[in-house]
Amino acid sequence: MELLAPAGSFDALRAAVENGADAVYLGGKSYSARASAANFSSEELQRALDYCHVRGVRVYVTVNTLLREDELQGAVAYLGDLHRWGADAVIVQDLGLIGRARREVPDLELHGSTQMTIHNPLDLKLIERLGIKRVVLARELGIGAIREIHDRTPVELEVFVHGALCICYSGQCLMSSLIGGRSGNRGQCAQPCRQPYIVEGLEVPGEYVLSPKDLSLISHLGILRDAGVTSLKIEGRLKSPDYVGVVVRTYRAALDGREYQADELATVFNRGFTTAYLLDNQKPQLITYDPPVKEDRTGSAQDTYRSPKAFRKVRADLWVNLRLSKALEINLLDEDGYHVHTMGSIVASSATNQGLTKELVQEKLLRLGNDPLEIVELNIELDDGLHLPVSEINQVRRDLVRLWEEARLAPYKDRRLRISRQGQAPRPSAFDVPVRFNTKLAVTVSDLASAQAAMDSGADLLYFSGQVHRRSPQDWLYELTKTWTLGQEKGTPVFAHIERITESHVLRDIRDRLRRHRFDGVLVGNFGSWELVKELSSEFSHNLPVHTDWSFNVFNSQSVSLLLREGAQVITASLELQLSQIRHLCATSSVPISIVAHGPMESMVTKHCMFRDQGCRYQCQNQAPLFLRDKKGYRFPVYFDRWCNMHILNSREVSLLEHLEQVKDAGVGYVRIEGRLKDPAWVRSVVDLYRSGLDGGAVEIEGEFTKGHYFRGVL
Repeated sequence: MELLAPAGSFDALRAAVENGADAVYLGGKSYSARASAANFSSEELQRALDYCHVRGVRVYVTVNTLLREDELQGAVAYLGDLHRWGADAVIVQDLGLIGRARREVPDLELHGSTQMTIHNPLDLKLIERLGIKRVVLARELGIGAIREIHDRTPVELEVFVHGALCICYSGQCLMSSLIGGRSGNRGQCAQPCRQPYIVEGLEVPGEYVLSPKDLSLISHLGILRDAGVTSLKIEGRLKSPDYVGVVVRTYRAALDGREYQADELATVFNRGFTTAYLLDNQKPQLITYDPPVKEDRTGSAQDTYRSPKAFRKVRADLWVNLRLSKALEINLLDEDGYHVHTMGSIVASSATNQGLTKELVQEKLLRLGNDPLEIVELNIELDDGLHLPVSEINQVRRDLVRLWEEARLAPYKDRRLRISRQGQAPRPSAFDVPVRFNTKLAVTVSDLASAQAAMDSGADLLYFSGQVHRRSPQDWLYELTKTWTLGQEKGTPVFAHIERITESHVLRDIRDRLRRHRFDGVLVGNFGSWELVKELSSEFSHNLPVHTDWSFNVFNSQSVSLLLREGAQVITASLELQLSQIRHLCATSSVPISIVAHGPMESMVTKHCMFRDQGCRYQCQNQAPLFLRDKKGYRFPVYFDRWCNMHILNSREVSLLEHLEQVKDAGVGYVRIEGRLKDPAWVRSVVDLYRSGLDGGAVEIEGEFTKGHYFRGVL
């Protein structure tokens, strides 16, 4: 297995490499999901690539943020530069960038970021079609789920084994942006999960109820190997070089089967350790509950990045030949098969006194303390009684090292950006022609009564999610067919709504439920559920229309194009886009663009459950919702679904009722009212207002609301 280490600075890079990392991941000054790290300028990045490649270490560059329309071209050009400079792979999240990269930089290896929320086997189907070689799996997966994914895909799997954990499924967290406009999806997370909260309605051990301990799986590397994991990833691009060195050194020893001191991991920054969700059927001790410790922790890896000495060396054999009237000749062959040959510029002459000895030649040629070379076998052929200046031997040694480094870098330096004929952008067709749509009204509901209220009030489209926040009945979609029948009578399409987090066992459950019901299409929350719908279409004797939810993080027109080509018929824009940016999506799309215009907004979805930590007795069925209250007095509702995921909502609901004319003018195809957690009376009242507003009536609503990011955007 590969040991993959973080590098937020050049010192951290040296610490990772010199302590035994097989690969490092790092970011440039732009497009990186750790924007507050020091990161690397273009010049520093090229130096880092050369430093690593000489030493046989791979380098993966993070370009893993969501990209605005105006950023996309620059990011594609940056990918071309990275390929030319020698990056071994690029870690990506944005769907539009992935699509462009496959066409315009086809030889560049892509790795899917954990921000893509890959968490079930069917998610990997699109990953395979996109030509992504490796994915970083969601940190919430247990060993059984990892093994199942490995058994069903050829894509390489990368798994976090050490470091800080996000409480929310990565790529699905909006809490930082909704509270303060700093988007985690764009590398600007303000870490609200590390702040204290009062839990109203539940006794808990402390105030830091969303702050996880740090992950440490050093005792479980064997089961990860058996599960088919390719790469073990250490978190920490914001951490010190000393942290990187100590953690890499310890995991290197464990992987190599050597004795290691696990206690050393506690000598560098940590919040206490947890195995999180890896061990199936074992209750995770996940949350710290206590304030963060302020003490400085210093490990023992400073020498590996502060000293000019090379601690990590490439093994090689050396052959030396020196004859009378001949120049010094040296051949080197390293363990990776790189061969170099060099000769000096001065010929050997007869010595007037004692001539050169093999011992002296050996001593001068092996003076490699700061060079990453270890000579394991040395053969010297030397005539007796020869004279050659010591300075010449030293110069030939320096020339040899330079030529060897150049040989190891040559495969990277020879790269050229190539656009394959197959990968060129397709010619425009009717499929790509933008269409102007009249704005319609969509509503999400969870029960038949609310569905009828929405239809009676003029909804154009129903998304039916069913009783996902209740544990009974077993079929949470039991009213779906009745809702569909009602929709047939009223001429309103009814779509089944699938949640955005669906691990493998949940997908099996969803498949069984959907087979029992009638519906017109499906609103999907991830690629795995979309693949499930495609599989079900063959059983339904027709293709089921698919609408994509906001959880796909659609941020630019190229992302729209990718989803279009996969067959999406309505695409929901990211909740982090401004209305002016959504206007551009609408102007360039041949299918309707939808936005969430009113109701509760989810800021987090977590596998962690606060009730479970206190001893699960299904309290979620009679005590929910709970409320988290922050130090400013804002209250965040907390709900729990039937699969034991916890959903944290924003403290204020969104409303665009007063801006419907601007929404219509932007070309939005559907405005969506989130009514899943509301009663029929609320649904009827709000849908009435939006129906009237869309039809040109004067409308207003009482209460405190947010406009989300539609008029302020995110960092």
